[in-house]
Amino acid sequence: MNHSVPTTVSFSMSLYQILSINEKHQSVDLNVWVIQKWKDDFLGWNPYLYGMINTTILPYEAIWLPDTYLYNSVVMNREETERYINVVVSTNFWKGERGAEIKFMYPALYRTSCMLDIRFFPYDQQECKLVISSWTSSKSDIDYEAEFDHVNLDNFIPNEEWVVVSFKIVRIEEKFVCCPEPWVLLEAILIVRRKPLYYIVNLVIPTSVITMVAVTGFFTAASTSSERREKLSLGIDSLLAMSILMMMVSEQMPTTSDYVPL
Repeated sequence: MNHSVPTTVSFSMSLYQILSINEKHQSVDLNVWVIQKWKDDFLGWNPYLYGMINTTILPYEAIWLPDTYLYNSVVMNREETERYINVVVSTNFWKGERGAEIKFMYPALYRTSCMLDIRFFPYDQQECKLVISSWTSSKSDIDYEAEFDHVNLDNFIPNEEWVVVSFKIVRIEEKFVCCPEPWVLLEAILIVRRKPLYYIVNLVIPTSVITMVAVTGFFTAASTSSERREKLSLGIDSLLAMSILMMMVSEQMPTTSDYVPL
């Protein structure tokens, strides 16, 4: 084994479900399946000596694992986000190489921070990133690579509110203040577009109708005191209805002064 050569970890991910996108807390909850692959020079064997067994399954605690971590996770306790089970180990004997190939597969519930731009709500499109890398090992120790340039969506359960536009994975290198050597980061970039029908029916149309009624009542002439009272009552009712709709919207929107929704 050459200690000067970093361990290359191949990373891939499948999106199973978008659990929620919380505008108020600026976070997104995803149900994903993760696969990591690497070569371990210490786990190889000769199949002729072990009943022609080429592949075996081991407990994950029994071997070395890369400390792959979601950098922008809202949940700090890994036991609450990732469910480690076993690893699949395949000998490299038939390739004429020492060691074995490790495949580490596990499900995860990730909650990540995401700066949501709601200025075009409910016709908005959002971009959220999952930043993945080792927490303690720089590029000289662990080199991450994306097995595919996109997240697999074959088993994705469609969301009622959001449509997945794209989910790409890119590899970048970045230096941190702590250390002179660069870290290899994988950024999974999720782009989703909101389905506006619910908000059109329950927000846009009622707001437009209330506005039209209020404007019509304002410009309607009132010649008697009774008509003036009806006009005043219509204006107050319109203002009350608009206030209720605004409260419904403000409960979902983040408290920010950078921008306001349409």
